[in-house]
Amino acid sequence: MKKVLLALLAVGAFQLGAQDLPAPSPFSKIEQRVGLTDFTVEYSRPGVKGREIYGDLVPFETLWRTGANKATAITFNTSVNFGEEAVAAGTYSIFSIPTEGNWTIILNKNTELYGTDGYEQEKDVLRMEVEGMEAPMTETFTIEFQDLKGSSANMVIRWADRMVALPLSVDVQAKALRNIKEALANGDEETMWRINRNAATYYSRNEIDQEMAMEYINTSIELNKESWYSYLIKGEIQNRMGDTKGALKSAETAMEMGMAAADAAGNEFAYAGMVKEAMAEWSK
Repeated sequence: MKKVLLALLAVGAFQLGAQDLPAPSPFSKIEQRVGLTDFTVEYSRPGVKGREIYGDLVPFETLWRTGANKATAITFNTSVNFGEEAVAAGTYSIFSIPTEGNWTIILNKNTELYGTDGYEQEKDVLRMEVEGMEAPMTETFTIEFQDLKGSSANMVIRWADRMVALPLSVDVQAKALRNIKEALANGDEETMWRINRNAATYYSRNEIDQEMAMEYINTSIELNKESWYSYLIKGEIQNRMGDTKGALKSAETAMEMGMAAADAAGNEFAYAGMVKEAMAEWSK
């Protein structure tokens, strides 16, 4: 019996040692797409827990790992502009130097550091000053993306009563045009009409080349004459090219096709209002 008891205690001790216990600064991972660029940030999240943070736990004018535990890491899959400085796609650690005024935000090639020991400035790929701002109390250290627009955002770092916002931007158009070219080269026959329509829409709405947009939409309609939406896109392009009469005719075709398809299915044409709104806008 004594041997059995000792064995059970030994097993219990092993299981206790192998337990997954809660961390004081839990790990977090966030993902965000800006334009066509995918960002991932992996970091640990310490809490204030009643402590004085800036100027005490986090000394001013001293290198800080910007979080806890392993170095905070950011990954992006295209080149990104932080402010006016371009940084190549890759994974980098985030360090900072907080002050009572501006902060220095640092991206460094070494992503395997714990704390600041072993940090080497020569491995920095970015050093950028951003304004340190007073902010509502944030108990848990937080990194997030805010102010998302088509090709830009702010990466915001918040903790305690302060925050910084790091402006970033990406070249959406260059990647979008590469994606269009690749899709046109590799798309299958069944989806080629849609690929051409997507290309037409992008070229037209981003004012790249209306003539090219018209070529794409005409090709799309030749490949599939049953899509009412393709005729509406054609009308949109015609309107941008100054052909109001042609635009309205294409919209009328879209309306007729949409209503016919809806009637055949025993439904109302749910997008009739959208087509009418476009026609009214183009008629002005």
